[in-house]
Amino acid sequence: MEKEKSGLWRKVRRYRGIYLLMLPVLIYFLVFSYYPLFLGIWKSFFKIKILGGSGFVGMENYVSILKDRQYLRALGNSLVVGGGTFLLQFAWGLLAAILMNEIRNRFCRSAFQTVTFIPYLLSWSVVGGIWITILSPTGMWNGVLKAVLGENFVPVAFMAEPAFARGNMIFTGAWKGAGYFAALFMASIVSVDETLYESARMDGATRLQQIRYVMIPAIVPTIKVVTVLSVMGILRNFDQIFVMMRSSVSDQVKNLLVLIYEQGILQFNVGTATAAATMVLLATGLITTIVKKLLKYDEIYT
Repeated sequence: MEKEKSGLWRKVRRYRGIYLLMLPVLIYFLVFSYYPLFLGIWKSFFKIKILGGSGFVGMENYVSILKDRQYLRALGNSLVVGGGTFLLQFAWGLLAAILMNEIRNRFCRSAFQTVTFIPYLLSWSVVGGIWITILSPTGMWNGVLKAVLGENFVPVAFMAEPAFARGNMIFTGAWKGAGYFAALFMASIVSVDETLYESARMDGATRLQQIRYVMIPAIVPTIKVVTVLSVMGILRNFDQIFVMMRSSVSDQVKNLLVLIYEQGILQFNVGTATAAATMVLLATGLITTIVKKLLKYDEIYT
């Protein structure tokens, strides 16, 4: 035991310069990440009043959340919108990456890459403003429909219609994030050994067969990584919903994080809000673990 301790301290003294460089980062995460995290978990067991202190209530906040319909509705919205966005974004990004790889003209490829990736660089304030304008009754999309369907077409406020609410969020989310997926997939595609394609061509494989039986299997590790990283964010989409949600469609798109914001910041139900945030954290970890097991994620590094 003493030898192990002396060996540990010897390593600390030997690499003290490296540890000193790490210290500011460690302090930053302790102060701004881990301390608020554990403080929030602790506060979730209290009934907190802004004026007049707080009292310990145990699991009462968690029980009230599980019985509250608005939280259950928000959970459903989070899963539907988040899951739908991921699926469309994944398919869109993979297709875009394959098309990039197939474009031989350098200028056309660069232009396509730029157009695909630019939305990812924009903030949700900008993206939300763009699509709110496009989908407004006087926007471009209604103008296109009027030109196609004739003068009798009545403009539709797509952003305020419950029937289109979830579709709007899923499409705009995928439009913004597909470029990021495409960049990750493209980086993996260009690293595929060309001899694999040559062997497939010699066996008479068409280009589509090469994509299906050579390219896609070769990038499966990247697909697994992208899937796991994306699943971690399904329940944590705040910016898009906060910017683009209209009151008339709140029942269809309001998710857990927006509801937590309203409860904790606007209505001062701090105990309930922190309990809900803790449940989101646990649910995210559970979903991620399940997906990793299903995809056999750990085998990537073995």
